Amino acid sequence: MVNVDLHLHTTYSDGALTPDKLVELALKNNLGIIAITDHDCTDGIDEAMLASQGKNLTIIPGIELNTDTDEGEIHILGYFIDYKNKDLQKLLIECRNNRVERAKIMVEKLNDIGINIQWSRVEELAGYGAVGRPHIAKAMLEIKSIATFQEAFDKYIGRNGIAYIERFRLNVYDAIKTILQYEGIPVLAHPGYIKNLHQLLPSLIKSGLKGIEVFYANYDTNTINGLKNIASKYNLIPCGGSDYHGIKTKTEKLPGTLGPPIESVNKLIELTKK
Repeated sequence: MVNVDLHLHTTYSDGALTPDKLVELALKNNLGIIAITDHDCTDGIDEAMLASQGKNLTIIPGIELNTDTDEGEIHILGYFIDYKNKDLQKLLIECRNNRVERAKIMVEKLNDIGINIQWSRVEELAGYGAVGRPHIAKAMLEIKSIATFQEAFDKYIGRNGIAYIERFRLNVYDAIKTILQYEGIPVLAHPGYIKNLHQLLPSLIKSGLKGIEVFYANYDTNTINGLKNIASKYNLIPCGGSDYHGIKTKTEKLPGTLGPPIESVNKLIELTKK
């Protein structure tokens, strides 16, 4: 196990654990530094910080912004972002509201093809967090219209699924700009899933990208070593984490399974002082 995990989700987006329960799990797994990086939402940060008071655990305020490009989705993580800024919160509320409207239409499309999940149940599964596709997938699992969580995305609500609907997203350059505007440090999430990574990176770096996830979830040694070389070549901070959601899939890794060295955190902190 490692000491740092910079990619974790709570019930405020599409995670299964409340912030205090996530803190408990992080402590159980001997983590010393974690980042709360919910999708388009920072509402869980204060709860996590409160839960960590008096404990040997540092919470880094973070976020994961979902963006669109011609090649598909790209996610940008933002560390040490000024999450209490009112203008930032207005933007995040707009993103989440669009997420809700999109989810409603997806549920309607699923109903049209005979998958009769209820919108009220999707809202219940989301709780006080932002409604997202994982909550739709959970509702589908409950009525046994799919055999696995991943099947929902592969057949129905993933990008090529029959019930998929596009929604408003920032473009990737605006996401980097937004994180910088609110004093955060932008880092490219799960780059191993980006087809045109080498072509895209120079323009992202020119826009202000400062780091890249190297030590991520299910990456094997070859992938990690390749991303280490990329980070070194472009002078990007090598970050990473488990991307833990608590959805209990076969491939999901627990917090602390994989993460960056403490030196990466120190480099992030140094950037906050500039």
